Amino acid sequence: MNIKFIHLLLLFISHNSFAWDTQELSLPGSHNSLSDALTQGKFKGLLRYSGQYRNSNLHLLQDSSSGDTSNEKKQQYSALGGYLGYETAPWYYASAGATLYTSQAVGNNPGDRSGLGGLDDSKGQQKAYTVWGEAYIKFVHAGHLLKAGRQEMPDYRFVSLSNVRMTPITHEGIVYENTILPSFKLNFAYIARMKERNAEEFIDMARGSRLQVSSNGKNLIRGQYDAADYDANGYIGDKKEMMMAGLVYDFQHLLLEGWNYYINDFVNTSYLYGHYNLFADNDFMKVDLSAQYGRQVDVGEHIAGNIDTWFYGLKLQAEYDNLSYFISFNEVAYNEKSYDGGSIFVRWGTPQMFNSFQVQDSELAGTQSYGTGVQYRFSHHSPLSGVVLRLRYADYDMPDNLAQKDARQDRTETTFDINYGFAKSAALGSIPLQGLSFQFRLAYNDYKTDYDFAEYQRIHGYSLDSVNKDFYDARLYVDYKF
Repeated sequence: MNIKFIHLLLLFISHNSFAWDTQELSLPGSHNSLSDALTQGKFKGLLRYSGQYRNSNLHLLQDSSSGDTSNEKKQQYSALGGYLGYETAPWYYASAGATLYTSQAVGNNPGDRSGLGGLDDSKGQQKAYTVWGEAYIKFVHAGHLLKAGRQEMPDYRFVSLSNVRMTPITHEGIVYENTILPSFKLNFAYIARMKERNAEEFIDMARGSRLQVSSNGKNLIRGQYDAADYDANGYIGDKKEMMMAGLVYDFQHLLLEGWNYYINDFVNTSYLYGHYNLFADNDFMKVDLSAQYGRQVDVGEHIAGNIDTWFYGLKLQAEYDNLSYFISFNEVAYNEKSYDGGSIFVRWGTPQMFNSFQVQDSELAGTQSYGTGVQYRFSHHSPLSGVVLRLRYADYDMPDNLAQKDARQDRTETTFDINYGFAKSAALGSIPLQGLSFQFRLAYNDYKTDYDFAEYQRIHGYSLDSVNKDFYDARLYVDYKF
């Protein structure tokens, strides 16, 4: 399957309708010598301080692949790190690049329990990490892009960076993009492995999904599967790769996207997205309408048992001057015959649901979520120029009938963000401050705590993942990009 896919990709690129002129290929690219290409490339860098504090231990962590913190009252991390990368200048339209990512503990980082994903906490502790997250070769010419190796994949929807801790998710594979046709972009990829955002090792795409047989006594896998593929920590079977294809149409006020992600013997994900700007040419107000739909089904040997689920969402956003407002809705299927009741697999990048906020990602089975928010950007003439304020609220209505085995507590989340980025002209003496920004985020999560947990356990024989107390989640980022 993998060899066939690579052959098909190479044939697609070399087909005569997309072929490059052989005489043109014999000419140098932007630089006429290899030494110029090696020495006249571009650096990229990010120096980041990030700290996070959550005064609860009972919410399942997005970044914790193992480790029970039920005997602790808080979770936190404080780290300094970022990345440093270099890409050569083009030589015969080809370039190469590499990026080193790191996160180093500073301040208070309890070493006896998992944190919140700013440091490597895969073994129930918090440790620094350093990893070559990118090491690639790239060819760009006349509307074609071919890139192979470890790399950031920022804009493939379900496959993306999720850069909300210290370093982003990166992937390893082959990417081909075609922008020859006006308004169209074709995307193809073979992705062998991924590096989670707080880890050193690259893992296959099934392990990256964090598959488990059970959680707190509840069976997550529904239907038949091979028990030899799992141990107490999760999936240990054969490595699985992802094949991805996408088509993006962007013309004037309309954006349409279609994506498909296929992981052999595991799951196929289809995703559709549409966006239309109603008053793009109106100076008074802009109104955007967006819709999304996703579907996931098991394929091949279905190593995670039965998977049959979907989600959809609608969003309306209005913008006037520096003020914007949105309302949104998402619903996820509830299917007790599907993995974890129909929860959506989102671990390869940024969750795509409109109501994925600071803590809540809205991918859990049966979730109906309603979101709203307002944002204000201070103008260039204001004393607070560069400041952006945002307030959001979402209500997550979960399946909570005692008879439902995938029941969860209803909850709400309120978030407040303040972001300040220095302008190009800003300086501290002779030191330019362009690229320096500050962001503070605060989320308050209010859980329904009058649920009859004891009765639920009596009926189903296992405990409900529960939060007995409301909690807040605070995050600070200080970034300097160069």
